[in-house]
Amino acid sequence: MIERPAIMEQISFGRNFSEKMMSRFISMGEPKTVAGNYCLFREGEYHKCVYLIVKGNVLLDTYVQGRKYIELLTLSDGEFLGCSPMISTRPMSLRATTLTETQLIVFQADELKNYCEIDHDFGYQFMKEIACIFARRLMATRLQLLDLFFSPSVDQAEKSKAI
Repeated sequence: MIERPAIMEQISFGRNFSEKMMSRFISMGEPKTVAGNYCLFREGEYHKCVYLIVKGNVLLDTYVQGRKYIELLTLSDGEFLGCSPMISTRPMSLRATTLTETQLIVFQADELKNYCEIDHDFGYQFMKEIACIFARRLMATRLQLLDLFFSPSVDQAEKSKAI
């Protein structure tokens, strides 16, 4: 069983929440422990939950035809996962799989969204956190693209040596 007060000290998500906001946030979730190699959600599926990783590692990857799954990012302790249902009714854009035994707090996205509408102070702080997550992950994706498209390939390196 995960002790709720201890969680508040461990997580990075919601660092700017007041103690009252954090307590309310944590109380809306259900603790869950899953084994390694457990798929939390799949790309293209509709999903109604969002997750806070208390302890463990979760791989985010995407399927690329002809190349299988491409690893994009690994999330760990204190990170929030599965933000899409908070802002859209579209299917998930990535697959999330635990790499290790992982302790989570599972939230129903609709319940969180409703509470954001009821308590505007909480909603504002919560959505600021979500926006920061998207910004960080977008930057990570940009860096990966730069690495992919602007790193000299093996063939180019061989040609450069020949000249």
